[in-house]
Amino acid sequence: MTKNQKTDDRLQTVAKTAIYDLFAEVCAYIVKTHTKNYLVKYSCISDTEQERVLSKIRNHTSLEPLENGHFHHIKSGDITDDFVNQLDLFARKLKAEDDINCAMRFLQAIDSAMADILREEIVKIQQKKHTTTLNRNKEYTGIELLPRCECVWARKSRQSFSYRRLDNYLKHIMVIESHVFEDIEDEHIYLPKGFFKHFDETKRLHVAASPLTAKSNFDIKYYKKSDLQVFSLDYHEETMARDNELVWQKILAASKNGTEIIVFPEMLGNATMEHAIQVRLRALNAHTREKIPALIVLPSYFEDGENYCVVLDRYGNEIARQYKQNPYIMKNKSGEYMEDIHGAHNQIAIFHYEGIGRFAILICKDFLTTRYMERIMRGFMLTMIIVPAYSTGSYDFKMSFDLCAHDYCNVVWINSCAAMVPGKESNFEYIGYVRKRIGRYEDPQKALYEMKPCPKLFHGKCDQHCIYYDSFGAT
Repeated sequence: MTKNQKTDDRLQTVAKTAIYDLFAEVCAYIVKTHTKNYLVKYSCISDTEQERVLSKIRNHTSLEPLENGHFHHIKSGDITDDFVNQLDLFARKLKAEDDINCAMRFLQAIDSAMADILREEIVKIQQKKHTTTLNRNKEYTGIELLPRCECVWARKSRQSFSYRRLDNYLKHIMVIESHVFEDIEDEHIYLPKGFFKHFDETKRLHVAASPLTAKSNFDIKYYKKSDLQVFSLDYHEETMARDNELVWQKILAASKNGTEIIVFPEMLGNATMEHAIQVRLRALNAHTREKIPALIVLPSYFEDGENYCVVLDRYGNEIARQYKQNPYIMKNKSGEYMEDIHGAHNQIAIFHYEGIGRFAILICKDFLTTRYMERIMRGFMLTMIIVPAYSTGSYDFKMSFDLCAHDYCNVVWINSCAAMVPGKESNFEYIGYVRKRIGRYEDPQKALYEMKPCPKLFHGKCDQHCIYYDSFGAT
């Protein structure tokens, strides 16, 4: 690339950022000024009003409406200083005249016209380790803009029958209101094209989950901390190598079944597991590695006041660490004890992938804490949630699945047989579930894949062979 080309690219980046900034300002104007139910009413504006706002956009901007309701796609080279200034002046005019209907249509026009550019933005973001928002005025506007990946199983009408958000009316841009996540730091990871190769070809995502074992690899420590009763874990050093080998064997088993995501339970990790699995992955030849699941969610590990899952790719690279936010309360004869997690890492990792949409990992209690789960699911328009658990039963999780189904958000939940309490075997009718959206005319029972534990579990035996497979995708 020549020096002049680099200069041109830099200038185009500045110009595009200016458009994203004015887009965010218009979003902020709508969010701050719209009345109750406005976002519902907007879908019902009359033909006359639709023609008025469209004519206004046509007369004051270079955005070209098409007969199908979309707008002519612009290229990066079309974004000149004059083009940006024109849009900026029009945005100011709309706010000054308080023309909220035209402001909404203006956002739709930019979203449609910049479709190709936004796809290019996704490609650029995929090459970066850390993702930043499209706009640079987040602190001023309280708005985050991100390019949106489509999902093959989510209906276009998602959320429209229950609640509206501004980007229900957009196709290529996500609008995140910062005030909803004042206490949460969101990290966005755009997985590169080809990451899930089989899904790209078939539009079906193949997942695997294993409860691993009926015997825990730790002792529970109960103690007082200031005025609280808390608990943490002491891991057995002598079993770490064996536990690592068990996880590795499950990864290899999944590789023989075309699996692209494998999930393990909460708590059953250890201090050496991440490194041990990375060494194994990096030692594979290219042919074998290509069959390994693209995304590996290792068992969570509880240390130094943090309970977290490590997410690896098939090359052994750490993609993310997801920390648990909401502590579990454990009861025993001495009363109630809180999981001793500090919550210092208030970050949620959101994974983006074209065709899958957006997904996150919510560890056990994070999924059961309904307000937290719904805030994450709806705020980031999740289309899949992965739930590693270490729980005494499945009932509460199953109840939460229905909330996710309401938003066309699939769920992969896996528990550990080691969490079973003697005398409460009936709570372990199922050790895991996959809750998925299916076609309108399919058997409703197919929406829930139920993982039944091995019968040996209830007789005090475990051969550690259990691994479950399912798939979901376009409907």
